[in-house]
Amino acid sequence: MTLYTWLPIFNLIQKGCTCFGMTVNALLVPLIIFKSPKDLGLYKYMMIYIACFEIFFGCVELLTIPDFFTKGSSFFVMVDPRKTIIPQGWIQSADLLFCGSFAVSLGIFGFQFAYRYQVLKGNKDWIESSFKNIIFWMGSPLVFACIWSAALGIFMPLNPYVKTVLIRESVFSGDLDLDTIGFIGALFYPVLDDGTKIINWDSMSGVSVTTTILMSSEFAMFFFATKCFLATKSLMTQAGHSKSFRRLQWQLFYALMLQTLIPITFIQGPFTVIYFTTIILDDSFEFLGHFLALSITMYLATDAFPTIFIIKQYRDTLISYFKRAKLIKVKPQQPASITSVQLNVL
Repeated sequence: MTLYTWLPIFNLIQKGCTCFGMTVNALLVPLIIFKSPKDLGLYKYMMIYIACFEIFFGCVELLTIPDFFTKGSSFFVMVDPRKTIIPQGWIQSADLLFCGSFAVSLGIFGFQFAYRYQVLKGNKDWIESSFKNIIFWMGSPLVFACIWSAALGIFMPLNPYVKTVLIRESVFSGDLDLDTIGFIGALFYPVLDDGTKIINWDSMSGVSVTTTILMSSEFAMFFFATKCFLATKSLMTQAGHSKSFRRLQWQLFYALMLQTLIPITFIQGPFTVIYFTTIILDDSFEFLGHFLALSITMYLATDAFPTIFIIKQYRDTLISYFKRAKLIKVKPQQPASITSVQLNVL
């Protein structure tokens, strides 16, 4: 079976994962609003912000139905006007919006770790629920996304080199006017009519901006994650904090750590592989583009689970609801198992 035989199954899984992820995040929002511990502060609103963003990202994905294409030194993100309900005049903007949402998902967790570190250090100027802090912590990922999208729009639009590849590889079936598609993409080493391979400096410039954003996001993520771990560990040895407070800090740390590993695994990992195979090897292949499209939806489907199942208040509320709805059979009480003891520690 060829790759194209599997594409309908891939597309069905993508839509299913996206809808499932939106449903889970829609369930998480009221849990955060009504069942959060009292001392979460501004972090409560940041958690709501992330859940709402992932619902928004899912809506954009379902509306644009983006196609990913990777081959040789090319990496394209496209919107086919025949597959989307978005008006023609908005298709290119929708493609940029999808790419910008992709950037927010890469940068948002670095800011979350930075905020958690300020909480653990007790820096009240940075963590109080003021308008200034809300704008800073929630607006900074959007600034990243705007810079990312601007770089893509300036350096990676549809051009004659790209059109040659799209026609040669028959990326779009039928008689489609390529000027009507939504397009963002890089072709690093186009081949001229005489067979000469050149460097496309526009694509190189665009990828230098996106790589800088990607690396700064990863640095902030790992730097503040380490600082948060050390600060949380230090906090546990200090007197004056209740057992519930200490347990909550570890729960928030583990939830955020796992929630961060999900986009690293499903987005940054495949994205880095595509960059490596297109820029360094000049030998990418089509499966990578389809895999990235699938992995983005896997991120949307799973990213809310660490928050729901690690933070005790959310987990207990959900289990209690399912028991009342008789979706979980209540067994006679038995001695606590190792798993339940571990969950209670969290």
